[in-house]
Amino acid sequence: MLPSTQHNAPQPLWLFGGIFSALVAVIVAAIGAHGPMAPTTPALQHLLATASLFHLTHSLALIQFSQWRSQNAQRTAWPAVLFILGMLGFVGSLYVMVFSGLKIPGVITPIGGAFLILAWLIWGVQSLRTAPKPA
Repeated sequence: MLPSTQHNAPQPLWLFGGIFSALVAVIVAAIGAHGPMAPTTPALQHLLATASLFHLTHSLALIQFSQWRSQNAQRTAWPAVLFILGMLGFVGSLYVMVFSGLKIPGVITPIGGAFLILAWLIWGVQSLRTAPKPA
């Protein structure tokens, strides 16, 4: 089981992970749009757009999760772990396909997508089970 803290500070590991991931998302999108490695076919451009969207969206979700968990420290950190694994699997495999031309990583893409779905599902269930704080 992942450790939890009992204070209301943002979860620094997940907060840093989300911020760093968002930084990487912006850098990769810029390289893909303006650099010498920019995809040249519409199909690869679409893959890059999808990867960039999912990368930045889930980076922001990880940042928000760190804030939510600071108020709900008793809840598991599995959504954060699954967001990271999902981004590595789904987004990472798309980036590899776009920038290397390899098709083999495509078998990893649905596994990463499943991790992202599971992260949202677990977080959603946890949010329903969160007791309201007394005023």
